[in-house]
Amino acid sequence: MAVWQLGPFDNDDAVEWCGTLEASAPDQRTEHLRQALAAAVVGGSNLTAGEAARAVAAAATVLQSLTGAPASNSAYAPWFLIGRGDIQVSSSLLDLATRALDVVLTDGSAWRHRWAGDVEEEEALSVVEDLRRRLASATMP
Repeated sequence: MAVWQLGPFDNDDAVEWCGTLEASAPDQRTEHLRQALAAAVVGGSNLTAGEAARAVAAAATVLQSLTGAPASNSAYAPWFLIGRGDIQVSSSLLDLATRALDVVLTDGSAWRHRWAGDVEEEEALSVVEDLRRRLASATMP
């Protein structure tokens, strides 16, 4: 995973995932999110760094879809979704996003290993922890 910034969309895996999301039919986008999040939850301790990056991007997209505001100012974020109803956020999808981030944040995860010893390790951790907190405190409309 090549990383350029700390945001949820600022790495190769997330950009590729967002490209696939954009290319998907609008009625398939919620399922695309669900698949990325479920892969993280099911993967557990075997989750790869790429799967983790896709789960973080998917979780940020859930938050964006729920609040109507971008979860990131990245040029690679799914801006095309703003103001659209393509993503149907349910309480189960919100819960899945939160659980996926729990897996990503677990000590020893591939995502944590990727950042271990990096000068920006604490900042990267803070970005995902903040996303997790915002999801956990989000309320359904």
